[in-house]
Amino acid sequence: MKTSLTLLSAGIISALSSTAIQANDLVISGVIDGPLSGGVPKAVELFVVNDIADLSAYGIGSANNGGGTDGEEFTFPAGVSASAGSYIYVASEVDGFTAFFGSAPDYDTSSMAINGDDAIELFKDGSVIDTFGDINVDGNGTAWEYLDGWAYRTSGQTANGGSFEASNWTYSGVDALDGSTTNSDAASPFPTGTFTTEGGDDVVDVPEEPAVELGVCGDDAMLISAIQGNESSSAEVGNSVIIEAIVTGTRAGGFFVQEEAADYDTDDSTSEGIFVEGSVEIATGNLVRLYGEVEENYGMTTLAMDSDVAALDCGAVDSVAAVQLSMPYELDLETVKGMVVSVTDATVTSTNNLWRFGEIVVSDTIKRQPSDIAAPLSDAYTAAVEASEASLLTIEDNSSSQYPDALNYFPTFSYANAIRIGDAVSASGPLNYSFGTYRINPNDIIEVTSTREANPVVTEGNLSIATFNVLNYFNGEVDENGDVTFDYDDNRGADDAVAFALQQGRIVEAIVNLNADVVGLMEIENDGFGDDSAIQSLVNAINAELGETEQYSFIATSDGSEIGTDAITVGLLYKASVVEPEGDATIVAMPVQQIDEDSLARMRSSLLQTFVHNESSKSFLVAVNHFKSKGGQCAEDIAEEPSEITTIQGSCNALRVSAAMTLGNALSEESLPERKVILGDLNAYSAEDPVAVLTDYTPEARGYTINTAVNTEMDDGASVEVESSFGYHNLAEEFDAEGFSYWFYGTEQVGSLDHVLASEAMLEDAIDGAHWNINSVEAYQLQYDQALRYYADEDGYAFTDVGPFRSSDHNPFIATFDLQADVVDDVEDEEDDNDSSGGSMGGILALLAAVIGFRRRTTAIKK
Repeated sequence: MKTSLTLLSAGIISALSSTAIQANDLVISGVIDGPLSGGVPKAVELFVVNDIADLSAYGIGSANNGGGTDGEEFTFPAGVSASAGSYIYVASEVDGFTAFFGSAPDYDTSSMAINGDDAIELFKDGSVIDTFGDINVDGNGTAWEYLDGWAYRTSGQTANGGSFEASNWTYSGVDALDGSTTNSDAASPFPTGTFTTEGGDDVVDVPEEPAVELGVCGDDAMLISAIQGNESSSAEVGNSVIIEAIVTGTRAGGFFVQEEAADYDTDDSTSEGIFVEGSVEIATGNLVRLYGEVEENYGMTTLAMDSDVAALDCGAVDSVAAVQLSMPYELDLETVKGMVVSVTDATVTSTNNLWRFGEIVVSDTIKRQPSDIAAPLSDAYTAAVEASEASLLTIEDNSSSQYPDALNYFPTFSYANAIRIGDAVSASGPLNYSFGTYRINPNDIIEVTSTREANPVVTEGNLSIATFNVLNYFNGEVDENGDVTFDYDDNRGADDAVAFALQQGRIVEAIVNLNADVVGLMEIENDGFGDDSAIQSLVNAINAELGETEQYSFIATSDGSEIGTDAITVGLLYKASVVEPEGDATIVAMPVQQIDEDSLARMRSSLLQTFVHNESSKSFLVAVNHFKSKGGQCAEDIAEEPSEITTIQGSCNALRVSAAMTLGNALSEESLPERKVILGDLNAYSAEDPVAVLTDYTPEARGYTINTAVNTEMDDGASVEVESSFGYHNLAEEFDAEGFSYWFYGTEQVGSLDHVLASEAMLEDAIDGAHWNINSVEAYQLQYDQALRYYADEDGYAFTDVGPFRSSDHNPFIATFDLQADVVDDVEDEEDDNDSSGGSMGGILALLAAVIGFRRRTTAIKK
């Protein structure tokens, strides 16, 4: 829930952002016991550390008056997800919470009718994972002993399992929320007034202020520039002032005003705009005269309007000229905070909060994973880290609500009209500052220039090879009644036939439009190659959309057995009109690591197949791979403190290096063709160790030595130094260096985890290569499982349309080649030497015919 919780939010956010959060999905981060009649609002705040697909595993309860646990009294509903970095508010009831904070809690339950001497328990699967307070102590000593106040967690973000440590928390003290002077630990951020507090507190009487005379429009007033000043906070905080300024925009909880140009001061370091907390029935573009108190709200100077003093509408005036923000920034945004600003053709870098909070982030360019650009800790890597954090600006919906019914700045958002990573955006509106970021609140619909391409843009040849991660394509299982069910333990994909139809429809359209002659697949169900198998199901669906000469076949193992033991595997499709398999497929088992006495780290096996190109009769080999993911833990991640170089590259990096060595050695077999292509999801960015081992690594050039994993069947279980690489060429670096295959929500950066690497001989035949940005750049909410589970009823947004976009979470990469048959020089008989119609002339004509044929094939427009 993203609200203006001026008491809790900023403190908690600051604390959490400055503390190393451990791998707990959910923790208790704040508690509030309110001052209104009846002791409301009463609430608990939970911080989401990692994405949670289904909150129903979690619940909360209280322990009243030191009497021990009351058990799990509230369980979150099934099917509701939570995003990392967000907050969940659970209150005792809705009205008091809403009245106090201006927005509703996420959930309400009577179990949160807690008092200052009650403890709170957070449960997962029925077990306590975190507590606030000691469930067996009434009052908990001095840690939580006040009548009305709050507490927020400042350290120890690991869920404590019931072992509460008061030192990890900051407490407001007594009567923190009612303005009482008895609160010495934290000044109240709320306006003074009369509150009846819980537990029999005395009523706090505040003397009435004398009547305020606003005067008339045009009278003297405090200039906004004088309020803002040129320091980080206003020197006028606590003072009540009269201002006269232009209403420039509205957002939840208030509106923005800005001085008329004639009243600007001559100091460029002072802002001419400010946010006013309150509401008036005065149109944007009109001059308003009002009275209020100057406040600082977590980095944003505001004016709390006195609702007892009616504002004056001074009529329409000339519009305010927006300050153009160039990126990278050439001015300090602090100096224009509250003023109308604009950006032109800014690049969308994040849609992580697009649907949850109505936010996008823009900058001067997309932000790349530093390890996709350069070796970890190199100078180029450090420069990429700095660039990834520069010139970020949020554009946000003015409602400040969760899951807004429509984006006020882009109400036509849909599957067909989405906002994507890399799109160009122009927007204008007042500049806000909250949750640690600068934000534009647009007054009008923003302009979006889409970068979508219905087909990959690549120069054609006579052979094309692509990689495509199909995001857990599981086609169901036939049950005992002969019906197809999706309810079985190994299923990682669609959970019903409707979801599967949407998933398959999009994948089919993407592969048809990709139009590659050979396609390597990752994350397809590992259920063999029979009539009911996933790969047969997919090929059938694709071929139903294609003509006879465009049909696909798939590679199966020689005995029809599954590839490896994981629930997902790799696959290989090919067009028999272009290539034919030569010999049986080969399965390369990847290293298995012993993590500890009871657990192993495994990887999916690789699939190797040699093909003959029909037109040229050339042979080439394709190796399809899916290396170990960056999630989970391997032996190196837990045995000792990993190095920073290792940490940068994610968990199990050394095991992926061992996989690269295993693959490279397998492909070095002399009987294999010289022309080889390695493709697939290597779960390593372009400049990380596993890719370096396969391409162009030397310890001297890299600045450090790469090592294989311990505790595998390789090298008697020892970790060994890698001395050289296998010399393959990354075709993305050759032809599409600015492209990428993946956008990671955790860093909001792009990079390539999916690669097509070519041997020296294959590189000589390479023409082009391109990422096709149809998946990773698309809003996550459009994904088949998200669209159907959470947005199926979104009126007008058509999240469940079928097209190639968001058919997976990885972008495909396609490479094109020109393989030509060997030219054979015929030796002519002597009597034919003088025959001008044959001999060398015939060879020239044949060569010309080949050139013409090649030119006809190269019809696509090169990027």
